[in-house]
Amino acid sequence: MHQEYPWGEAMDQELRQIEQLERQQIGGWIRAQRSRGRGDDVLHLLLALASARYVDHHGPYIGHGTFNGGPMLRAASVLPEELRRLALLQTAAYVVDLLHDPNYGPYLLMSMEPLTDNYQPEERLLQAIESGDEPLRAEHRLVGLLREQGAETARTWLTYAALRQFPENEHRLLIVHRASQLLDDVEGWAWAEPILRPAVQYLATRPDVAIPKSLAGWRDVDASQGPVDQALVEAAIADLMEAPFGTESDMLHDWMSGGLSGAGLYECVALTGAELLRRSPFDAHAVTGIHCILDLLSHPHTPPPLRSLAWAQALAGQRTRRQKAQRTDWRMGAMPQAHARDETLLREVIVADRTGLDAMEAVGSALMAGADPTSVARMLMAVALTTSGPFAAIHNVKMIWGQLLETRRSRAPQLAWRHLAAGARVVAETAAAEAEADAAASIIGLWRKTESP
Repeated sequence: MHQEYPWGEAMDQELRQIEQLERQQIGGWIRAQRSRGRGDDVLHLLLALASARYVDHHGPYIGHGTFNGGPMLRAASVLPEELRRLALLQTAAYVVDLLHDPNYGPYLLMSMEPLTDNYQPEERLLQAIESGDEPLRAEHRLVGLLREQGAETARTWLTYAALRQFPENEHRLLIVHRASQLLDDVEGWAWAEPILRPAVQYLATRPDVAIPKSLAGWRDVDASQGPVDQALVEAAIADLMEAPFGTESDMLHDWMSGGLSGAGLYECVALTGAELLRRSPFDAHAVTGIHCILDLLSHPHTPPPLRSLAWAQALAGQRTRRQKAQRTDWRMGAMPQAHARDETLLREVIVADRTGLDAMEAVGSALMAGADPTSVARMLMAVALTTSGPFAAIHNVKMIWGQLLETRRSRAPQLAWRHLAAGARVVAETAAAEAEADAAASIIGLWRKTESP
C-alpha cells in the first residue's frame, strides 16, 4: 500500500507547520522555536527535512533546502548574534518560498521498502543510479543499503557516485556532500534516509558519468604533506588559467608525477578556483563545487578511492568549463598592493562598487596588509545578508565561508588574498543588482519586525 514516509507524530506536526507557513509568519515561527530552547542546529534540520518531504528533487532543478543549510550553519559561527538570526531568517525564507514554488511540487516523500540482495549492494546502488532509467529503484536500494550497512557506507558510495557525475554539474556533489555535513553538525544521522533520498533522486535523474583518464598515482597523494613553493604555485595557476578546459587534470597529474607535493597541488587547485572567480563575471557557483572537492582532499579520513577521484575531477566541473568558454568577458582589475583599510571603509567600497573590481582590489590590498581574514569574511557576509534576497544571500554567504576556509587552510600566505578578494567581487556585484535590492527590502523588513520586542 502506498503511504507517506513514517515521520512519527511529533515530527509530522513539526513539518506540517513549516509547510503551512507564509513568508510573513517565518519570524513568529523562529521565535516560537527559540522559546522552546531550540538552537539553529535544530531549526536547520527541520528546514532540511521539510524540503525533503515536500520538494521534488528529480532534476534538472533541485530544492537547495536539503543541503544549503549546512554551510549556512557553519558560516554563522563567525557572525554576531543579530546577523546569525538574519542568516537563519534568509534560509527559512528560501525554504518557505521553495515550498510554494510550482516548479517543485506538490510532492510528498513516500515510504519505501528496502530493496536488498546478497550480492554487492553498494555496486547495485551505483548501477541503479547510473542506469538513467531506475531513479525509484535507486531510492529503494539506498533504503536497503542504509538498513544493511549503515549511513557511513551509504555516504561513501553516494559521494563516489556524485564525483563520477561532477563534470556534468557540481550540484551532483554539492547535494551529497553538504547534506552529509549538515547531518554531522546537527547529530542528525537518524534522519539519513529522508535527507539522502533527495540526493539519490537527483543523481539518478539524467545521470552523465565522466571518469577521468588519469587516476593512477592519486590514491596516496596527501593534500597536507610536503613543501609549498609559492613561486611554483603562482606559475602553475597561470598555466591552469590559460589551459584549454579538459586538460587541467592531465596537467595536475603530470606535476604530481614530477614530484610536486600534495600540499603544493592542493594550493594549485584552490587558488585556481579563486582566480577563476576573481577574473570572470561568474556568480558564487563558480567555486562552491570546488570547495566540496577541497573538503574531501583536506579531510584526513576521506577513503583513498574517493581521494583519487576528487584529485582527478578537481577542475573538471562544468562551471570551470563555462568560465573558460567566456574568456573574452574576463576582467583583470588592478592587482592589489598592501594597503590597510578599516572595516567601515572596506564596506563603503563594496556597497558602492557596481563592477566588483574596486571591491576586489580593496579587499585584496587589506588582506595583503595584514587584515584579519575572519573579520573581512564577516563583513562580506553582513553585506550579502543585508543587500540580497534569500537565494543570492545564501549562495554568497556559503561561498564566502568556503573562501574563508581556504584562506585559513592555505600554506601560500602571499597568494591567499585571492580567495576573499574574489568573493568580494561577487558580493559587490550582487549588492548592485536592482532586483536584489527589492528582494532584500522584503527580508530586512521582516527581520526588523522579528527583532522588535
